[in-house]
Amino acid sequence: MYKIVVAIIRVIVLCIWGLEVEGAQHVPEMSGAIIAGNHTSWFDPVVLAVAIKRPIHFMGKAELFNNPVLGWFISQLNAFPVRRGQADRQAIRTSQEKVSAGHLLGIFPEGTRNKTDHDLLPVQGGAALIAIRSGVPVIPAVVSKGQRRGLRRPYKVVIGAPIHLGGPKRPSKVDVAGGSEVISAQFRTLLSRNN
Repeated sequence: MYKIVVAIIRVIVLCIWGLEVEGAQHVPEMSGAIIAGNHTSWFDPVVLAVAIKRPIHFMGKAELFNNPVLGWFISQLNAFPVRRGQADRQAIRTSQEKVSAGHLLGIFPEGTRNKTDHDLLPVQGGAALIAIRSGVPVIPAVVSKGQRRGLRRPYKVVIGAPIHLGGPKRPSKVDVAGGSEVISAQFRTLLSRNN
């Protein structure tokens, strides 16, 4: 179902807005990795799913799964719930299983949508924790609107080089904080290239 839905949405995105992707070569073709995106709109997961050729297993806020129909639908699209604002061990465990099995995990380290027009929200530790525990790289990806072309203003996705944070190992709080700082710095670098 994922491939069919994403193929349909890809046509819609390309026809209505357009899409520019830079750095697609940084996404591994087979192995597991964490796609860490900035989060300014509910549409960000959709744009990333269209921009990246491989299926992505996204973490989604648990509230989305409370509606039986919506919960079923997004589960069919490889999403799984995470309880925000707390250490959700089940979500962490599921995430590690996904990347260890060679899948791509989609996560938004800011933790919620950033409704400001500038800067990043503080990067939460989940992405770094999962990366260090599993030993997979973090692939930073930022989504923005590109330069207007006539009546259209295409989405632009800039994908950065893989960030290797060490592991697999049991990380300390210092490891997680340091990894989160590295991810945050890469976001800022990519955002500066994306504007």
